[in-house]
Amino acid sequence: MVNWSDSSVVAKCSTIVEHTNFLCLGMYMWEYAGSWQVELALIGKRIPPRWPLLPYITGRILLLSSMVLICWLSSPTPSSVDCHSAFLAFAFAGNASIGCSSLNLMLRPFVIWRAFRCIRIFLVLATVGHWIILLRVMVAFSVMKVNGSCGFMVIDHTDMTTIFVYTMAYDILALVLTIIGLRNMPSSNALWKLLCKQGITYVLITCIANIIPAAVASLNLNTAMNVIFAMPASAISTVASGRIVVAFLDSKSRYE
Repeated sequence: MVNWSDSSVVAKCSTIVEHTNFLCLGMYMWEYAGSWQVELALIGKRIPPRWPLLPYITGRILLLSSMVLICWLSSPTPSSVDCHSAFLAFAFAGNASIGCSSLNLMLRPFVIWRAFRCIRIFLVLATVGHWIILLRVMVAFSVMKVNGSCGFMVIDHTDMTTIFVYTMAYDILALVLTIIGLRNMPSSNALWKLLCKQGITYVLITCIANIIPAAVASLNLNTAMNVIFAMPASAISTVASGRIVVAFLDSKSRYE
């Protein structure tokens, strides 16, 4: 039986966390470099600026920033660095990218149900609740320094579990409302079917990505294990939602 609270085990887990973060950074930089379609189209004025693209672009930038920041913080850092403030910026960027990736899916039911004020109010309240949970860790964490670096954030395991579970429920809610709303819209059937397919694919991917870190965090094995799958889950969610936005823009241009 592994003693997860043993200092040597925690040190090994923290090393795995560091390597995992660097791996995610490398893979996401490759993904980011190969998926500039929307940004280039906006710069070249091939598509007009639209506010629904804001969470897509913002989420990508924030995730990349959070990855660079966490990899820097896990490397040897000067003693003059304020680790708590640096992790505060990381927490905002990382969790905000999760919120933006979910918003990419939630914007659809918000538009579909625009004639139903009570449903839109409910969606707004659900979105506000999601962001409150995501940003709550900014005032409820400590720093565990490791081998001359800032190390990693120490977050209560219940907070981590709540983030992942709420995110899954939020995405499922967006998918269900999208499917129900589209069933009553006879126009553009082919496009609506594509939207449903994309939404189901995204929710399945993000649920799988969030179930694992939620289960591990709920076990509360140690401080390193509580956050070991947080960055991969954020990366998978952001990439999946980004692919949906690009696919939707491509399909919409074909159907128009």
